[in-house]
Amino acid sequence: MNDPHDPSAVMLPRQTKGKRPQFFDDPAIDQVMTFVVELATELAVVRTRLDTVERLLDEHGSVTRAAIDAYEAGPGVEAERDAWLAGYFRRVLRMHAGEAPGPIES
Repeated sequence: MNDPHDPSAVMLPRQTKGKRPQFFDDPAIDQVMTFVVELATELAVVRTRLDTVERLLDEHGSVTRAAIDAYEAGPGVEAERDAWLAGYFRRVLRMHAGEAPGPIES
């Protein structure tokens, strides 16, 4: 029997049903915001993987794809990454939230 907690056991429909939600008066703005969020998400994933590569290089002096894929971040690393991610999305979406641009953080 399939384990309901196994992510590979989840089957999602391939096509959405119903109208796409619209948040702005101009649907083009919705499309741009979707693009920005998807691109920002992909960049966040790349940054996390790069962080893994840098940590493995610091620890071992070399790195393999297998080591990257097998890497498990400890609680301290997860906390650092979560803080960076929160700040990153706050910066990416600040104009949407009506915030004035602030200093660029690394």
